[in-house]
Amino acid sequence: MRASTIVLILIFSNVFCYSQVTKTVILDEVMVQAVKKGFDVEDFIGMVKADTSFLRAFRYLRNTPHKVEGNMIIYGKKSKVDATRYRMAFQVTQNDLRWIEMQEEKITGKFYDKKDNPETYTAEMFDDIFFYKDTLPVLSLSQSISATSGTNKSSNVNKLKKLVFNPGAEIDGVPVVGKRLAIFDDDMSQYYDYAINVRTYGDSISCYVFSCIAKPEAGDYPVLKTLNTWFDRKTFNIVYRDYQYQYSGIMFDFDVTMKVTMDYKSEVLYPSKIEYTGFWDIPFKKKEKVDFELVFKILK
Repeated sequence: MRASTIVLILIFSNVFCYSQVTKTVILDEVMVQAVKKGFDVEDFIGMVKADTSFLRAFRYLRNTPHKVEGNMIIYGKKSKVDATRYRMAFQVTQNDLRWIEMQEEKITGKFYDKKDNPETYTAEMFDDIFFYKDTLPVLSLSQSISATSGTNKSSNVNKLKKLVFNPGAEIDGVPVVGKRLAIFDDDMSQYYDYAINVRTYGDSISCYVFSCIAKPEAGDYPVLKTLNTWFDRKTFNIVYRDYQYQYSGIMFDFDVTMKVTMDYKSEVLYPSKIEYTGFWDIPFKKKEKVDFELVFKILK
């Protein structure tokens, strides 16, 4: 550990909602001074768990005219590139409806099957969210995003959406790993190192950075291996988040890393870039390794 970092183990006499997490949070030097001035670590952990700015940002994108560009690479054996796809499209909104207008698509290799469906599970699910085919209603911001983001209402797609929009929360109905995603539960806290630091994002945004890293000795039990969330200290909005899920078992294997960069349009937060690297081995599906990047620009 660097000399500039102070490790503070917080011991509380009362039982708190996030007691086990709060007791073991590692604070950097700036945060130690903040605690002395009244910064409440338990309240901050509660805010991280209950944060809605990430969801609101995606809901704003869903309801707003925007441009989306996507580059996807599909790898085969020995990490050889099998297929690629570039897409550029606009989401149009009018009379409380929204739809996607495809402007450009370039493909190499066998990206689609004979029925013109994506060969990979990843492309199918993310197309359902960001390149959906139907005309859909523009719904209120209070509507559940998992039920309204795309056209495919299958449980698998909705579970993926929860992984994207709410990392660190338990996902019902996912065999073996569902409960092991709940990083804030006291039962899971023994497997993680938690930290809060103060860092500057970009050139000017002072942020609280909450990190949750699986302990090396925890082995394969934790499914969420890393989670780093950057909160703007002035607004407490998330400006950046990266996380990795990893699991290897009899039923399925996966290793997924995502990075989500946020931006503002007229002081409203929205996701401006999503970077994804993922490997999946699911029963009755061909193994797949996929990289992609999605870039969004609000048009009004």
